Amino acid sequence: MVVRVREYNGYMKKEVRALEMYEMVRDLPYTTDAAYDSLGLREQGRGNCVAKAALLAEEFLACGLVVRLVSWEYELPVLVEVQRSLRFSSDVHTAVEARIEGEWVLVDATHDPPLADLCLTVGQWNGLTSTEPAYAPLGSIISHDGHGSAARLGRLRSRIDQQVGATHPDIVNQYQRDLNGLFEQARR
Repeated sequence: MVVRVREYNGYMKKEVRALEMYEMVRDLPYTTDAAYDSLGLREQGRGNCVAKAALLAEEFLACGLVVRLVSWEYELPVLVEVQRSLRFSSDVHTAVEARIEGEWVLVDATHDPPLADLCLTVGQWNGLTSTEPAYAPLGSIISHDGHGSAARLGRLRSRIDQQVGATHPDIVNQYQRDLNGLFEQARR
């Protein structure tokens, strides 16, 4: 079934709504110590990449887009001094892919605009083509709906969790405090 909607300045209504939702989610503060899911992000107004991707996926679905979550390993950018004491240097990032004109398009709304001052990638989306990813992938991108994806993500997360576990908890906590403090400074 084909649904026709009235064009608005060259875009279809659902695409205009999707662009609005992208900017709304992107502009919510990114932090690693708040919401970890869409419900928490709606309540707290700030969250990590998993929360922001989940909320964006929900909003895109409500706009009528076909979406899927994707994840990949990335190298942590060195932003705070205590980070040099960590026993891990990578993490897992999550974003959204939307089906646009028959192609999967990466739509990453992770970093809010003030974080550009920290040299973090802040996505810009035109509604048709992929955004730049918040973090460059190390290896392949794993679609959450792909064959064997749960096992691949599980192995990846398990390996990184072991590395995090090798770091003293006080250092991990200091890293989180310093990193999120840096984010707040950038927003002032």
